Amino acid sequence: MLKRLGVFILSLVVAITMTPAFTLTADAATVPTTLWVAADEANGLPAQIDGFMVQGGSIWNPTYTYQIYLPGNISEEQLAKCKLSWNEDMQATVDDEIYNSGECPIPPVNAEKTYIFTDANQTSVSLKIITYQGSTKVTPVFIDIDENKGTIKAMDDDPEHKAECSGRINIGNHWYEMSKIKGRGNATWEKAKDKRPYNVTLAKSEDKIKFPGVDSKKTRKWTFLAEVLDHSLMCNRAGFHLAHEMGIGQDTASADVWMNGEYQGCYTVTPKTDSFVTNEGFMIEQDNYQEDPVEEGGDPQFTLDGLITTVSGWSSAYNYITVKAMGDGLLVDEEGGDGTQTPEQKAVAKIRSWLQEAWDAIRSTDGYNHDTNKYYTDYIDIESFAKMYLMHEYVKSFDVCAGSILFYRNGTDDNNDKLIAGPLWDLDNAMGSTCRNNDLGSSAADRKSGEGDFIPVIQEYKTSIYKTISKHADFMKEVKRQYNKYSSEFDSLPEDVEQMKNDIADSARMNHNKVEDLGHGTWDNNHYYSRDTTLGSGQYTQRYLATTDPKTDWGNYAANLETYTSARSLWFKNKYTCTHTGTITEIAAAGATCTEDGNTGYWICEECGKYFSDAEVTTEIEEGSWVIPALGHDIQ
Repeated sequence: MLKRLGVFILSLVVAITMTPAFTLTADAATVPTTLWVAADEANGLPAQIDGFMVQGGSIWNPTYTYQIYLPGNISEEQLAKCKLSWNEDMQATVDDEIYNSGECPIPPVNAEKTYIFTDANQTSVSLKIITYQGSTKVTPVFIDIDENKGTIKAMDDDPEHKAECSGRINIGNHWYEMSKIKGRGNATWEKAKDKRPYNVTLAKSEDKIKFPGVDSKKTRKWTFLAEVLDHSLMCNRAGFHLAHEMGIGQDTASADVWMNGEYQGCYTVTPKTDSFVTNEGFMIEQDNYQEDPVEEGGDPQFTLDGLITTVSGWSSAYNYITVKAMGDGLLVDEEGGDGTQTPEQKAVAKIRSWLQEAWDAIRSTDGYNHDTNKYYTDYIDIESFAKMYLMHEYVKSFDVCAGSILFYRNGTDDNNDKLIAGPLWDLDNAMGSTCRNNDLGSSAADRKSGEGDFIPVIQEYKTSIYKTISKHADFMKEVKRQYNKYSSEFDSLPEDVEQMKNDIADSARMNHNKVEDLGHGTWDNNHYYSRDTTLGSGQYTQRYLATTDPKTDWGNYAANLETYTSARSLWFKNKYTCTHTGTITEIAAAGATCTEDGNTGYWICEECGKYFSDAEVTTEIEEGSWVIPALGHDIQ
């Protein structure tokens, strides 16, 4: 059943009786109220696809068109076998040929045609129908909800995400049983009335799977991001790709999704963030939304001393720590306490106590927790934190001091298990496609430019863990080292975005022809500028193309993302590339190296961690003025 079928039928009847959009010779009841393309082995469709009624024109003279959305993996031969069906006893005339339901050809892709429907009494109505087809490299996903066990409407109308549905899902032409599907998200959910984001969990009876095109471990938990605030549909994909290459993010793919016959749009699919939490581990989020009490279905949540929780009376300005997932091994009931705490409460209390120790070390002047005599790097994995600093700096993420900052720990052994940063999350308000936010301070208010520092100049209207930790010199040294290790990934991101753009183009345009409520207005329309605009200076000059309507301007939205990444990658290269003009330290010979002449001595640049052979470091090089090439091998 279509989510809004009643609305469409009512709109159709009003259009027939009040506007000239349809040519009628008899009563309006003769018009087909549903059109669809049936599933068939011959046409390659695993599930029925319903036509979708779209209103155009003006308030005074509206027009109505049925749109048919087909997956990109259907061949031309299969397209020819996609036949139109309808629910009334009528015949359709197309190009002077008469067809019955189930025999009528659909219009060619992107070619609007007029169909004349006639009933047994020879009363007729004309309808415009157009077919769209997605991209060949975008995976089609069909979700079949059993509404006897929970309705789509109840799920889509629930901002608390407690209403669930179940059924089955077709991925890669294979059906899997779903134990549940439910809504997800906070800010995006409010804007996503026409295209909801979802979390999908396969039934335990199913094997864990890899989603086509996603480089990850197999899992039963998948997140479908609606990208309603991102007209390019690629900001999350681009940022997540870079983070994945650095080992702090999850890979993604794009998917065209149909639910009970209705096309939902083009989604970004990624493993659910808590998919791989270990049995003894946990995942937490620095969040800016207060959870419901645990007994009402909310996640455990607490505050840490030293994190700002209220600012200027703005009640939503808080930094809560939300426990997003805990391994079963943490929930084993242990002796101790006063007997009133549940295993979950005991586990959360231990997590909070340990995190407070870590945070006290991070925020101290010298990096030490003087109560435990531990340095902040005894608590955190500095490499992952440095990578995440680079990522938030690169994308100019509003969330660097607003929420959606994730961390995890694989166990609770204080000698071996450190807090790891990641995975990167929530970039639909980043990478140039972003709102101004004066709370960040004047220097960082316009985050659309790829030029300039971001984290060092932001005003902390909520505490940023990454700005706090950046005051430690050894941390910023690690940031530079990690950039130089992954510099090629930053350099190639504009090319990666170009490839993504080519891969999803047809599906993105199909999405924008269906989805009506992508962000609009001063706050919601955060996408670059409505007119051609130039930002930056010198080699960082950016020319943003006009973006006013994603139905017609999707190519400009995508091009503007490329523009941002090109300027930002260049700025990063000039900012962080090590010229090896600092201290070079000789390291004692230790076994044969990969050098051609078999030298066993080597040197290290203290600034970026690059290794050099004896042959590359000569006595003629004056201290502080030399530049030498790094070895092609990572000598250990």
